[in-house]
Amino acid sequence: METIEIALHATVLVAAMLQAITGIGFAMIAGPFILLAMNSGSAVQVTTLLSLLIALVLAPTLISQVDKPLLKRFLVGTLIGLPIGILVFINVSVDVLKLLAGITVLFMTLSAIGVPGFGRGSEGATPARQMFVGTLSGAMCACLAMPGPVAAVHMTTTGYRKETIRATVLALFVGSYTAAFLIQSAAVGTTPEMLFKTASFVPATLVGIVIGRIVSGRISESHFRWLIIAFLVATSASLLFNSIRALV
Repeated sequence: METIEIALHATVLVAAMLQAITGIGFAMIAGPFILLAMNSGSAVQVTTLLSLLIALVLAPTLISQVDKPLLKRFLVGTLIGLPIGILVFINVSVDVLKLLAGITVLFMTLSAIGVPGFGRGSEGATPARQMFVGTLSGAMCACLAMPGPVAAVHMTTTGYRKETIRATVLALFVGSYTAAFLIQSAAVGTTPEMLFKTASFVPATLVGIVIGRIVSGRISESHFRWLIIAFLVATSASLLFNSIRALV
């Protein structure tokens, strides 16, 4: 196995471990690297399927902690946002997708750090706002396979408990990733390369889930958070550099 493939499988494992611990993170960590490696829109489908696998494994054990009214509003918004995201997915180049992914990861990194003006203000968790968050989530799911960050940041900044955030976001993933992949497949089809690449990452994904569930209670949340922030900074910088260089 080439060095790049080893690095990709290691990244998928770490990303799956993060998702098992926090409920989010796989698409932000693994997605950009898969996109860089495959250099095609099929990378979004690979990330979508792997993210769906993680959600299907983890969500059933957390169903009792889901905020069901909030989940319903997120899902209604998602149905509105998915077609918007698909139009972006179909009509932009892979370099623009990289740029969008880089900007998204950078924004979520700033939110995680707590930079003023990036996701830390609280204006109330109204139903209309939650549906709008669901719409953004659906659009980002369809074009970038990243429905989680905007939903998680909204819940974090409006006072939801960590357990509720984790459970509700994972339940959202089951619906949004399933719908996104079906729409993507209908719109642009699937390829043998995409299916083979997805299958090749399944073992690393499952190992990451197992490790994440084992170590979730043994690792310092603050240390792990800053490790992931460092990872996100590197990911965003790489995506932005590569996409801007190609587009200029």
